[in-house]
Amino acid sequence: MSRLQTLVAWLRERWVKVLITVILLAVFFGNQGFRSLVRNWLELRSLSREIAVLEADNARTASRLKELHESDSSLEREARKVGFIKSGEIEYRFEPPKK
Repeated sequence: MSRLQTLVAWLRERWVKVLITVILLAVFFGNQGFRSLVRNWLELRSLSREIAVLEADNARTASRLKELHESDSSLEREARKVGFIKSGEIEYRFEPPKK
């Protein structure tokens, strides 16, 4: 039996399944609306993750800001980190040790 005869015999047995599969593939992948739907769904997932990250960052920032407003010591600690000194204080700077 040649390859063509084998293919024809296979199609005769399964022509309904092949036809349904071809129609479904044509509807799903030949349809711009379906592709757009999938693309929008993927973008929604990506943006949802980004929103969750930003909300967590916003909560940490709000907590930090509340701490700075309520505590003078934390405010002073942050000011000293960026180089501020109290009036009347003397700033000493040392060279790093040489190796």
